[in-house]
Amino acid sequence: MLTKLLFLLSLGFISLYAEIDIYKEGEILYSQKGCNGCHGIHGEGMHEYPVIMNKPKWYLVKKMKFYRGKKGVMNQTAQLMIPFAENLNDDEISYLTHFLSLYKEDLNAPRYDIEFESWGDGGS
Repeated sequence: MLTKLLFLLSLGFISLYAEIDIYKEGEILYSQKGCNGCHGIHGEGMHEYPVIMNKPKWYLVKKMKFYRGKKGVMNQTAQLMIPFAENLNDDEISYLTHFLSLYKEDLNAPRYDIEFESWGDGGS
């Protein structure tokens, strides 16, 4: 009887978890958590910030947990990741890294012009 009950409970948890679209959750978090501000709308990287789309999930998880734990020596750019990573729990890291590792590019989506250069003092 106990094994049947445990089996039914496990099926309930599996179906609850299956209802979450992990890719979509990661896509939402990518914008909500401000990742696009430095890494670009599509994770394509901007200026000194690296490309993060289509990287192996294990690598992305390792880096996010590294930043969250503030471990090791980091350059100034890498240190900017700490406040973002500190506010992520394990599930959010899993969703984000799943999204980034399986990123499907929309070729019609708007893009930053990363070759754009400005000159002068901005017109002031």
